[in-house]
Amino acid sequence: MERMNPQSPWPDIRTADGFAAAVKQVERLLFAASYSILRNSDACADAVQSALMKAWENRTSLKNRAQFKSWMVQIVQNESKNYLRKKPNLPLDEQIPGREEDQSQLDVKQAIHALPESARLIVMLYYFERYTVKDICSLLNLPEGTVHSRLFRAREQLRKELPDYATKR
Repeated sequence: MERMNPQSPWPDIRTADGFAAAVKQVERLLFAASYSILRNSDACADAVQSALMKAWENRTSLKNRAQFKSWMVQIVQNESKNYLRKKPNLPLDEQIPGREEDQSQLDVKQAIHALPESARLIVMLYYFERYTVKDICSLLNLPEGTVHSRLFRAREQLRKELPDYATKR
């Protein structure tokens, strides 16, 4: 059994209140993880909901609360991939809900959608959610060199897809 640490940022997820509080801390991250795979907001909501149900049912299997964030991301990624297997022709969002975008933002979004799945989440976490490389490594259980190389290859692909973007800014 896990020793209670009053300094831990994660509440005891074995209780309903603790689980809800822990999920509240990572809900943007969970949506980003799902969106990097599904690229459809409605499908993301379904996949995240399904992942939360699985996590709740299996909450006692998590032995270390410090691993909660990466544990949840892994569950969300698996549920998102399962969702995509069931509905392979899922339409992509044309616009992020609640935001008006100009053409350059749409171009960037389309270029990010064209990235390989393995790089898409890393790019979203690094550039949009402002995670450090070290945090991404910990979160996705990847070596630092892998994260750096995927970011490098993603930047190269984005430069090719968006040759005029740098000159517009």
